[in-house]
Amino acid sequence: MAAAADLTLKNNAGADVTFNPYSISENRVEWTEAGAASILGTVRAVMGRTIPANKANGVYRGTGKLFYPVVNGTTGALDGSITMNFEILRPANLSTANVDEAYARFKTLVALALVKTLAESGALPT
Repeated sequence: MAAAADLTLKNNAGADVTFNPYSISENRVEWTEAGAASILGTVRAVMGRTIPANKANGVYRGTGKLFYPVVNGTTGALDGSITMNFEILRPANLSTANVDEAYARFKTLVALALVKTLAESGALPT
């Protein structure tokens, strides 16, 4: 993997936030929020992949993470961090149409208010 493009994500107000490539390797890319002076205390997005040895019958694995550190505005110390992950396991024999259908449902699931509630309070729908 020779290069990676900037990412544009939305913040809570719906405004664009740009992430620049920070670290690139053959099977992993890490982006940091644009304008960061240091990796510490900086929002990061990471994506990685594992390609099976048997490309025809193996299972491809994709992973992603958003790391959101919260820095104390008074002391500059790290108050804590929020990490959100995903994993994709795709058998090689499945079609792009199968992947597209699963992805459509997955992105809708993550966007649901009940996922936000789970992140905020740990509450599950009943």
